[in-house]
Amino acid sequence: MNPIPLYEAAEVELYGRKAVNLGVALKHCLPVPEGYVLPASMVVQFVKGELHIEGEIRSMLDALGSVSVRSSAIQEDGEQSSYAGLFHSCLNVTTVEGVERAIRYIWESAQSKRLNSYKRRAEGVATIGNNDKSVQIALIVQRMINSDVSGILFTRNPVTYADERVIEAAWGLGEAVASGYVTPDSFRMNRNGEITESTASLKEIAIRFGQCEGIIESRLDDYTANSLCLTAKQCTQLNGLADNCEQTFGPNIDMEWTFADGKLWLLQCRRITGLNIREGPFN
Repeated sequence: MNPIPLYEAAEVELYGRKAVNLGVALKHCLPVPEGYVLPASMVVQFVKGELHIEGEIRSMLDALGSVSVRSSAIQEDGEQSSYAGLFHSCLNVTTVEGVERAIRYIWESAQSKRLNSYKRRAEGVATIGNNDKSVQIALIVQRMINSDVSGILFTRNPVTYADERVIEAAWGLGEAVASGYVTPDSFRMNRNGEITESTASLKEIAIRFGQCEGIIESRLDDYTANSLCLTAKQCTQLNGLADNCEQTFGPNIDMEWTFADGKLWLLQCRRITGLNIREGPFN
């Protein structure tokens, strides 16, 4: 098998739920960065040294420029469990060698003891690793967005279950929020897009593009660090994107998003893990 354009990803058993969700979003004209997905079988063949894909990687880089390389495991993004944060990601990758390293690095993260422990707790599987019950991991190679501000949005409050939007946001790339480098600003909105609460946190750093490849920590001045990173207009745009995502995927979803040069991008969309309310087309 070969890499396919992300919008063509349709089979969860080949490409994982994350890639399939992004493919659905692209087909519905949601603002997802273009990219490709490597099926799980191709990843295994490459890691074992049975397949050389330098040409395919070069073609993807020629089309996309700087890329992110992220997991799309077959078991990932379920309703009762989420592997978010357990698989590695590689950001701002610009070379064939860098993508090859990223593939191996992310695949190795799927064999970790930490992942073994989580899978046993979440799904009752005794062992995973180099056996028939190993995590099958496809990979998304996607155009990298040089973000000004990023975060997550829940279309239902994941703590209280209230029917409201909950936003967490920070300056720069979303890695600052996902990896816990900063405490994000928080916002609550009703379904009309009216902000009912906003709280600024101290965000001393932002994650930015490195000069050549990779990412760096950038220290912020005191004013920026203590300022809300989203405007009311941007919150309105996020509410509109949430409406569009719910029309596509159903209610009770978790979105990763970013703003860059005034444009809003959707980076991921999935069911809120563990929520007791079950509706919509995710399955």
